[in-house]
Amino acid sequence: MLHDVLRRHDAQFFIMYASSRNPDFYYATKFRVPDPVFYMIGDDGTELLIVPEMEKRRAERESRVREIASLNDVGYYERLKESNDPKTALTETCIDLIKTHHGRKILVPEDFPAFLFKKFIEEFEVEVIENPYSVMRAVKTADEIEKIWKVSLATIDAFRYFTEILRKERNSELLRDKVETFLYSRGFLAFDTIISGDLESSDPHCTGHGEFSSHVIFDVFPKSRSSGYHSDFTRTVLIDRNQEIEEMLDACIEAKNKAIMMIREGVTGEEVHSLVCDILESHGYSTIRQKAREGFIHSTGHGVGLEVHEKPRLYEKGDILKAGMVVTVEPGLYYERVGGVRVEDTVVVRKNGCEILTKFEDRVMI
Repeated sequence: MLHDVLRRHDAQFFIMYASSRNPDFYYATKFRVPDPVFYMIGDDGTELLIVPEMEKRRAERESRVREIASLNDVGYYERLKESNDPKTALTETCIDLIKTHHGRKILVPEDFPAFLFKKFIEEFEVEVIENPYSVMRAVKTADEIEKIWKVSLATIDAFRYFTEILRKERNSELLRDKVETFLYSRGFLAFDTIISGDLESSDPHCTGHGEFSSHVIFDVFPKSRSSGYHSDFTRTVLIDRNQEIEEMLDACIEAKNKAIMMIREGVTGEEVHSLVCDILESHGYSTIRQKAREGFIHSTGHGVGLEVHEKPRLYEKGDILKAGMVVTVEPGLYYERVGGVRVEDTVVVRKNGCEILTKFEDRVMI
């Protein structure tokens, strides 16, 4: 696909300067490195990763890049002696590398560093494009799906643990600490887990504070510490009987399950989102397509992988779904006077349907 992008833009190279905190860089190189490094791939078969000397041997063992060179190999330190400025030395080194490979036009992603871009446009024709690796990441391999499935299993275990301790503890911060510690001890990282109860739950991304008593939204999206892949899962737990909250929850459960039944290759994210809006509106609730400020006020879902939010989108103008995509389905309803509810599963798109990775009963009551 990347070579098709280069041909379409009549360019010789696509270039990134990033660390493995950038999921597109990690996807392209499979190399974990804490600080940004230079990566170029070209239509002539060139694929080159430039790393500090201390990282070279490890990069040769661990990355999937064809050619590894150190900053010392490409003359960076000689240029540093002349300029006494690391950014200038790096920029000159990168420019010389591109010229050595006869680059005239290069493509860079939207998050490319400005200090490099400023000098590159003096030497080359430069076009800023959406990172093609972010598009490639949308369709998962069988190995990637298995990694997400393993995170999903841990996610369900964490929710079971949450429901057990919820019987005795009703403080959002304490519960969040316990759930995230539980996941960490099993090899997963969770940050900003949403444990938002009562009226606070009317704000979809409120993480939750203090005591609650009526109901609580539990939304966790952990990442595997070994693979880097995520899962995403939400349930609303009923504690006290509340007819209005229960009716809202039942409408969301219906919308989620009918949307999941609709998902298959060839369906668009917009069609799935429209169905969810149809169902919630049929129950008398307002939705975002009506420009509502309360009710269903977010998208139906998003892709999950090396990022917890990535392509595709289940929303207006949403992409055509393809087999191998992993997406969430998460209808919710939020009203300031009563609170909010949400249910969410992560699913794999298949040719003739989809597979739920986060299987758990929809209606949970303590």
